[in-house]
Amino acid sequence: MTSSDYQGLEPVAVVATEFEAQTKAAVLDSEGIECKVITASPAWTGSLSLSSSFNGAAVVVKSEDLERAKAILENCVADSVDLDWDEVDVGEREDYLPVGPVGRVPRLAKIALTIFLLSLLAWLLGTGINLI
Repeated sequence: MTSSDYQGLEPVAVVATEFEAQTKAAVLDSEGIECKVITASPAWTGSLSLSSSFNGAAVVVKSEDLERAKAILENCVADSVDLDWDEVDVGEREDYLPVGPVGRVPRLAKIALTIFLLSLLAWLLGTGINLI
């Protein structure tokens, strides 16, 4: 892709991550606006780079679609703010993993680890290895 492919394009959104840019591009695409996502990749990858200090991504549209694209993205954000997540049906779980606190170590595992470490320490002291 050459730089002439990007002539006549204007950034409608500049965001921190490529995921966010792709999400905005999907919204615009669903409304019939042709757009491209430009990431801060180096020029040797074959895509356009915005600048060497830019680390995010941008969604660009044709100049004539810029105002309509901005309005669509603003309406999308306004619609998403009004969601009542208590009323959203997220469906049933598809896995059977236990739902419990993450990072908890069972008491028996703690006791076994303590016994192992004390045994290791006793063995090291018994063999005369200097720990310091």
